[in-house]
Amino acid sequence: MSKIVIVGAGVVGLAAAYELGKRGHSVTLLEKDEYGQGPSHGNAALVTGVLSFPVPAPGTIPVAAKSLLKSGQAITLVPRFSPAYVTFLLRMAAATRSRAFAVGTMAQDILTVKVLESFDEYVADGLKFEMHERGSMHVFDNEAEYTAAMKVFEPFESIRSRVIGLDSAAAVHEVDPAIAPEISYGYYAKTDRQVEPDSLMAALVAAIKAQGAELVEHAGVISFVKTAGKVSAVVSTAGVYEADEVIIAAGVGSRPLAAMLGYSLPQYSGGGYSVDIHYGDPEVGPHTSVLTSASHIAVTPLDWGLRTSSGMLIGQRAPVVKQKLIDKLLVDLKQTYPSVPYQEVQPGWAGLRPMSADGVPVIGQVPGVANAYLATGHAMLGLTYAPATAKVLAELIEAGEPLPKYALLSPQRFKLKK
Repeated sequence: MSKIVIVGAGVVGLAAAYELGKRGHSVTLLEKDEYGQGPSHGNAALVTGVLSFPVPAPGTIPVAAKSLLKSGQAITLVPRFSPAYVTFLLRMAAATRSRAFAVGTMAQDILTVKVLESFDEYVADGLKFEMHERGSMHVFDNEAEYTAAMKVFEPFESIRSRVIGLDSAAAVHEVDPAIAPEISYGYYAKTDRQVEPDSLMAALVAAIKAQGAELVEHAGVISFVKTAGKVSAVVSTAGVYEADEVIIAAGVGSRPLAAMLGYSLPQYSGGGYSVDIHYGDPEVGPHTSVLTSASHIAVTPLDWGLRTSSGMLIGQRAPVVKQKLIDKLLVDLKQTYPSVPYQEVQPGWAGLRPMSADGVPVIGQVPGVANAYLATGHAMLGLTYAPATAKVLAELIEAGEPLPKYALLSPQRFKLKK
């Protein structure tokens, strides 16, 4: 049994603590604020077993460049005058090449194929949280957009087999009768889920405490104590914690923490925002989770109504959102779901997601530190990939060495790129 300290109590850190606790390890979680904040709280509430495509995709560069002149793009670049940030953007540009995109997709699919079974395992373990099996649908304004989107699947037969093409208004509205009548094209991932993130994290906290783990909030990391090339203790504002193994799962905070260990993590923040709308009649809202191609919003039905979200503002420094973006999000929602009532619109939320240079999660040993691990860079898929990430971490820690099957997720991959 190892003594493991996890830095970061978002959904990824909590999932790692739960998995390692199940395997008999002694776990301490350190969180600089309170557990379950940031994008772990305000995400789209969609869990997907399909979307293995990383953010830097072919065609991303023109969209991102256009954002410098016009707001409201699917991906927005926030100017920052930093050599490290410029290097990060150049790496991201390289990741949009067809071959790099294929490698990134295969890397993310290592996690994607574990997603649904991992959430089913939570249910089998007795964790109580809000989850629905209503699928997800990506919709398009016209046939050309739909055809182009389906073409992306062609090199990835296994991923293509997880979706059903919808090439008529009748097919789209059979999946979701409440969606705007003019929407006539889409594809449907029948097995995708809706998970209310706060309920999941509360269940994980209860479970890890029952396992005997310690969750220490308001415990910001000050430094790491290194002995013979390994971390022997974590020094925090709440005290010093000895460790056999350390996991850094602090989202956007993982980059400065990795720097304390001598590793320059190619990761920056990507801003996002969401709005919750409460209503009583589920028939007036979405029947499935929906992602729109034109307006770039996600919509997810939950017990209390819906959550709609948008935004990938690469390089954003602070978790804030302008009111005009919230207003536009609500206008786009109304166009997609005209029957949704707006009497109980909640205040907008904004947060910073951890975005790696190639868009793929970073999971594995910190280069040069044998017993320290990273679990970050999940971008918009932290909720989706949290349980799968936990399983990968547990395998790596118990193996005590890098495993070839997870090489595409390892921080070492950045050193291998020319």
